[in-house]
Amino acid sequence: MTVQETFQQFQYKPLADRIKMIELLLQSVKDEIAESKPVVPEREPFYIETFNLGEDVHIDRDEMYLHRGL
Repeated sequence: MTVQETFQQFQYKPLADRIKMIELLLQSVKDEIAESKPVVPEREPFYIETFNLGEDVHIDRDEMYLHRGL
C-alpha cells in the first residue's frame, strides 16, 4: 500500500481513530529518536600558545582604517 492510498483511507476514519493513529505514530518516532545516538564528529584537541609582544600595543582605529579609504 502506498502512502497516498494509506492517507486516503486515513481521511475517512472517525476523528478519534485518526487522533489515536497520530499518537501511536508520534510515540514510535519518539522511541526511535531516543534509541538513536547522535552522530557527532570527533574533534582533535587544540592548544593555544601564548606569547608576549614585549610591550602593550595600542591601536588607533582611525589610523588603521585610513588606508582603506573609509
